Order: sequence, then structure tokens, then C-alpha cells
Amino acid sequence: MSNEQGTYRVIQWATGSIGQISIRHFVENPIYELVGAYVTSEAKHGQDAGEVAGIGPIGVTCSMDKDEILALDADAVNYAPLYIDIDDICAILRSGKNVVTPVGFAYPKARDPEQTARIEVACQEGGTSLHGSGIHPGYIGDVFALTGARLMSRIDKLVVTEIYLLAKHPSYEMNFPGLGFGRDPVECVEDPSPIIKNMEEIFQESLVLLADGLGLVPERYDYRLEVAVANQDLTVKSGFIPKGTVAGMKHVWSAIVDGEEKLVFQSYARMDDDITPQFEHSGRNKYIVELIGDQSTRFTLEPFDTDMTGDIGYTGRVWTALSAVNMIPQVVAAPAGIRTHLDLPLGQPRGLFG
Repeated sequence: MSNEQGTYRVIQWATGSIGQISIRHFVENPIYELVGAYVTSEAKHGQDAGEVAGIGPIGVTCSMDKDEILALDADAVNYAPLYIDIDDICAILRSGKNVVTPVGFAYPKARDPEQTARIEVACQEGGTSLHGSGIHPGYIGDVFALTGARLMSRIDKLVVTEIYLLAKHPSYEMNFPGLGFGRDPVECVEDPSPIIKNMEEIFQESLVLLADGLGLVPERYDYRLEVAVANQDLTVKSGFIPKGTVAGMKHVWSAIVDGEEKLVFQSYARMDDDITPQFEHSGRNKYIVELIGDQSTRFTLEPFDTDMTGDIGYTGRVWTALSAVNMIPQVVAAPAGIRTHLDLPLGQPRGLFG
């Protein structure tokens, strides 16, 4: 679906921390017009989307009525709930609206084939496209790593490391019932929380995309979870973590080729530095891409500083939101169907220079 006007009518689907960042961007960027906002709570229903996003009224009313939102005339929907609902995604696509999302679908080839087929049918029925991005997975270990690989003569191993502190992250739903902070450490590993289970799927999507992009054929993909516990009671922005419960998580996803880990994604999340065991990676929030081979090269992505609240994780949430949002022009112009980083042209963000 093309847009000959050079401007895009957009809908924000879900208005948590990522959705609110996206709303502020849509208002500030002259190529977008926010025409609707779907919310999941009674408290936000009927509110002005600008007020929900902390910027004052903008004349767009939030609604819990999916039919009302789907009836709006829009070029694209930024789909950013905590959990994916395939029925909702298909309904949006069938309604004639393209979808960008930071919550999966970076490479649906690695997902449930029946689920992927449903989405493809919805795209064809609506003449629309879907693109999954995000920061990790969806960007740093995907298109960023592939771009970096262009500098190499030989790659023996590619490692992407994510380091982040969640003490000032505002979402209770994400951090506690979603990820499992504050849980018993044995139970957390033996029965992972819902977002952890979803992460296994979406990180594997990125690994498969990266393997295909580099021409690798792994014999298998592995995942392991290790946790660390709080050495004292912790009160963080999103809740309370008792001493001895989970306050740190290390996730490792890997692609195995000829019995060796060739592609590795490792993620270190913590609520405090005083945890046991101590992780080998801590410190400032950052992403590190290491291309080990000839010539070994390291890229580091980190913010200049924190925002005015001192929340060192805020920039990461901005990256998560805008890596998807800034692809809207390319997704709207793409042929109908699921479109990954391997299908779309290089992102060409518009309206960023004010």
C-alpha cells in the first residue's frame, strides 16, 4: 500500500510506556497525524491521548472499543501491547491498516506456521503489511548486526549483549507478573513467567533471521535462564522485591553450528547491583555487538546520559518504540504481506529534523 501524500494517519494500539513515547513522537513529527488510540483500561477510556502521554490535550480520545478504532481511516497502526493477540493483529490488517510492532514478528518464519499463515491471509485480504522491530530483539541483533557484518572478512562468532537496570522502569505488570521479579528463584526457572516464555519465541525469531541473513544453517537453537536474588529487601519504582527473591536475570539464546555456539544473544537484567550471584556484565545500560574473527570488531550502543528523571532505562524504551515507528513509511509502501528486515529497503526515517 502506498502513500502519495508523504504524510501518514496513524493509530496507537496500547498506551503503556512504549505507547506513550510513540504518541509523543507522532505529535512532534510533522509527517504523522495521530487519529486514534486504543487502550486496555477503564481509567484511560475517554481520556485525551495527549494527556495519557503526559503532553496535554491533542484532540484524540482514547477508546477501549476495538470496533470504533478499527473503523477509523488510518495508514498504519503501531501495535504495542504487553502481550500479542493474533486475532487483534489480523483484524487490524484486514481493516486496511498496516502494522508496525515492537513486540515480535521480526521473522515469523520461526513462529507457529499456522499463526503466520493467518497473518499472511489477513495481509492479503486487507492489502496491508506487517513489520516487527524493537531494540532487542528486532534491531540490535538483527539489522544492526547484519550491517556490522559487512565490515568483516571472517566471522567465527557473533555475540550481542544487552545490559539494563530496571529499578526505575514504571511497569508493575511487565516486571512482576510478566517477567517474574520478586519470585522464588527455583520456581522462576522451572516455571518461567509469561513474558519469559514469549521472549524465547521472539528472540529465536531474531536468531533465525540473523542466521538466514548470514547464510548459516544451525543444527539447533538453545536457551537458558539463570537468576540472581536480592541481598536485601528492595523497593523499586514498579514494586517491592523481598530479600532472597529474584532481582536479576541472565538470558542466553544461541544458534549451534557444528557443535559450537556461532550466534549468541545474552541479556542481563537487574533491579539492583547488590545481587547474588553477581553477573559478569553490569554497569550502564547498553548494547554490545561483538564480531569475533578477521578483524574482530566491537560496536557499543549506549545513551549519552539519562533523561531529566534520572531513569537510565528511558532511552532504551525510546529505541524500542521508534525503531518500529520510524519504519512506517517503508511498511506502508511495501507489498502486502509480512515484511522483515530482509524484505524491506534500508529504513529511511522522515520528519526527524524538525
